[in-house]
Amino acid sequence: MGGKYPALGSRQLDRRLRELGCVFLRQKGSHRHYSNPFKPARLITYPDHGGDIPRGIIADIIEDLGLSKDQFYSPDFP
Repeated sequence: MGGKYPALGSRQLDRRLRELGCVFLRQKGSHRHYSNPFKPARLITYPDHGGDIPRGIIADIIEDLGLSKDQFYSPDFP
């Protein structure tokens, strides 16, 4: 999968993180915090302001998870 990261809404990102095994831990203001099953010492955090999550934040989340872009967007993974 080359090029830009496909846009995801907050609900879509929440669903995908849960599919990957992340667990919602808490919300402080508009920021949602999830556990990271691939790197337990690293939390996944993103702002939930409605609308699409910025692509740069999605790229950072994928990097924090230690996954490739193809793995993150693949419905067959994990």
